[in-house]
Amino acid sequence: MPAYRSSSEAEIRDAVVARIRERRPDARIIHEINVSSHGPNRMDLIAVDRAEIIAVEIKSAKDKLDRLEAQVKAMRGCAHHVVAAIHEKFMVERVTNDMAAHYQRGGEFYRRDIPEDIRWGQATVWVFPEIWRSMASKQEGGYDFDATWRFPEKIIQTPAPAGAIDLLWRDELYELCGQLRVSATRRSTMPEMVSSLRWHCNGKELTLGICRALRARACTEADAPMYEAAA
Repeated sequence: MPAYRSSSEAEIRDAVVARIRERRPDARIIHEINVSSHGPNRMDLIAVDRAEIIAVEIKSAKDKLDRLEAQVKAMRGCAHHVVAAIHEKFMVERVTNDMAAHYQRGGEFYRRDIPEDIRWGQATVWVFPEIWRSMASKQEGGYDFDATWRFPEKIIQTPAPAGAIDLLWRDELYELCGQLRVSATRRSTMPEMVSSLRWHCNGKELTLGICRALRARACTEADAPMYEAAA
């Protein structure tokens, strides 16, 4: 574990990685990756399949949520799915009924819920730890909306958002230009190559190419590189 990463963040990260490996066994997981779309931002991790990108932001018990909305917006600019994995300390108390209640106090039933300001529908929210909190069991008719981490449905034949290309380094853009037969030289700038790629290539070509480059990138903290030949 890197020295800058707290143990409280690491335990959430480990749980997130385990779930991704379970649901996307063919994806490559990369930790700490920069994206320049919608403003500079560093994502905690991404999972890159052959034609799908999942971005994850982790908020441990030592973090704050004040930047989460902007972070999710940036991630949505470059990933098919965005997951916000938050510690249960951020849950807020709400009055509820006996079947959804996490506890009872003074004759009233209460549950702990995800704050309204992060229920924008812009991200899939996972509450850590993943446990059943309701007083009533499922067998008794109880329900707990946030007890289970709902994994995003697999993306099929859907182009990556426009900002996904901003995940690539200069050398990766140059190589992608060569693979897709787009004119570029060693003196071409990144904006020039991005503009040419967007003009000459379709969504399928760009999505497959971006994912292929990310899966093959040499990274400090990531799964082993995965190499695939360009179609």
